[in-house]
Amino acid sequence: MDRENFWQTDGLQHIHPQGFGEFPEGFDLVSEVKEIVKEIPHTRVVDFGCGYGRLCESFETEKYLGVDINPQAIEEAKSKFSQYKFEIAEKGIKGADLFFAYTVFLHLNDSEVDEVLRNMRCKWLVVGEILGKEWRRDGLPPVFNRNLEDYVKLMRSHDLILHRHTKKPYMRYASSPWYQGKNTDVSFLVFKKCLRNPLV
Repeated sequence: MDRENFWQTDGLQHIHPQGFGEFPEGFDLVSEVKEIVKEIPHTRVVDFGCGYGRLCESFETEKYLGVDINPQAIEEAKSKFSQYKFEIAEKGIKGADLFFAYTVFLHLNDSEVDEVLRNMRCKWLVVGEILGKEWRRDGLPPVFNRNLEDYVKLMRSHDLILHRHTKKPYMRYASSPWYQGKNTDVSFLVFKKCLRNPLV
């Protein structure tokens, strides 16, 4: 089974946090995201890989669009957060001032992320995930965690420059002896579009 088909047919098993409550991060993730995006000027935000809408309340209702390739997740999002707009993700990515991707890119290999970035028309991009190649593994779902310098290089090739980097301990992992020796902070990387040849 290919990865895209896996996410489309897996239901919510790998989208709902399992056994650790709604927010295994161990902090108020919605408030954290609100704080990060409040200084980013935007009239529209696309929550790329929104799942069942867990973080939609971080954003203003009228500015928000959540997209995901998992139809069951989108149906649950519409049911739980009816005031927000959700759609099945199509191949053509809709443009927005701000794209938000929380624990999404780590499930895409480098060429897939590169393709997404080529189609993503935005001024700002926020990536939230645990950094560190030591987390990489095969299987379904596979994970392709990257180091900070990998992201900086990849984004620069798409004229996206690192604007801010904040991080907080991800308590589900930080409190477990199973993950000693690995980075257990969740990073929030804010990238800003910087045109190579801006119009004068």
